[in-house]
Amino acid sequence: MNYFYFKTIILLLLFNCCRNNEKPNINVVNIIKEAEILTFNDLNNRQREDLKYCCTYHINGTLWNAAAMIPFKKEDAYFVKSKIDNNLLADLIESEDFSKTELLQIDNFHGTRFLYGKYMCRWIFTDSLNEIIGETDKFDGHRILSINRSSNIDDIVVGPLVKKPKKMYIKIFESKNYPGLNPEFEIK
Repeated sequence: MNYFYFKTIILLLLFNCCRNNEKPNINVVNIIKEAEILTFNDLNNRQREDLKYCCTYHINGTLWNAAAMIPFKKEDAYFVKSKIDNNLLADLIESEDFSKTELLQIDNFHGTRFLYGKYMCRWIFTDSLNEIIGETDKFDGHRILSINRSSNIDDIVVGPLVKKPKKMYIKIFESKNYPGLNPEFEIK
């Protein structure tokens, strides 16, 4: 009788260890819910103040240095306001280094630095000719002007952009469960 219980426990342990813990498929189309183009005049006062020392963009394909930066007027820039499902994005970005819980944390000093911070993902925008718009931030691709969270939706304003964007991407650097998936959205 004792041997039977021992054998049963061993079999249950083996069964649980060998169980398939695959994550369900994630539909990256549902991560970026909507996006709209803004101009400098559409920004609020705080966002405009944050652009006090602005604006240059980087020549694609060159090293990041002063010689590769081209100035432009912030009043002529474009910005993208988007709604992003932070739960789905956290599922996508979860890695060996950062759990979904850590990615979704907000602190007063850094904001959502884990979910949208450098080394996690990068903002990429393309124009109507499908050419990549010159980046304005070395680590994030483009700067986040504001993030407002309401439950699982983040309202984010990204910019300045030197050209009017047609499509946006969130390039994911590392994903434990979904390597190679990058959310994209065609801006109307």
